[in-house]
Amino acid sequence: MITIPEWLIGLLGSGAGAIIALLIRNAVAHAKNEASAKAGQAIANEAKAAAAEARRLAAATERDLAHFREKVATEYATVQLLDRIEERLVGALDRIGERFDQFLSTQGKAK
Repeated sequence: MITIPEWLIGLLGSGAGAIIALLIRNAVAHAKNEASAKAGQAIANEAKAAAAEARRLAAATERDLAHFREKVATEYATVQLLDRIEERLVGALDRIGERFDQFLSTQGKAK
């Protein structure tokens, strides 16, 4: 019968244990890397969603600003028109005032 020295059995056992430990360590590292990759992907997906929302808000703000500019331009033209009408009304009132003054002065001379 062949006898295997005890030290050889111990060496083979510890070598097998070391290999098993390395395999377990590699499996744990792989699981951690996979979990880290999934977390990174989730963060990337959230960032993409946030970027899409930011683009949507920017487009909405740009549309609102264009609408506001158009409204201001329209109302500004209306304000200019009101200024011209005011000038015409003031001129007409001045002419009525002058006529009224003439009327009063001719009435005063007639008495």
